[in-house]
Amino acid sequence: MLSLTDCASTASALNDPDLDPDLRVLISLRTRNLSDDTKLFIVQGGDTPEVINEALGFPITGDQAEEPSYDWIEDHGRWFEIALHPSDEGPTRIFVENGPGTELGVHYLCQSHFWFDGEGSRR
Repeated sequence: MLSLTDCASTASALNDPDLDPDLRVLISLRTRNLSDDTKLFIVQGGDTPEVINEALGFPITGDQAEEPSYDWIEDHGRWFEIALHPSDEGPTRIFVENGPGTELGVHYLCQSHFWFDGEGSRR
């Protein structure tokens, strides 16, 4: 789990050669296009519900979770992007790794946004 809530942590992530190159591109795009108070969070394979919820400051997954009031979700292939804009804070983006090791609850939230039933309706 990465929390990029200031310029230093964002610069560190952008310069980390071990971070997925596609994710670094997404982080770079969002930091250029959003305001300085934007918070970026990265949910990676192996992150637990407790770690995810603590970093975000609200339960997005696990037993206490309710579906968040998100603005939109985008599928970027290896990464999903959840856009939130809490009324008392600046914009928030949550990047969720689209992989088998990603925590089931938040991964399902992202995947189910793009699944359709046999009649063309979203599940």
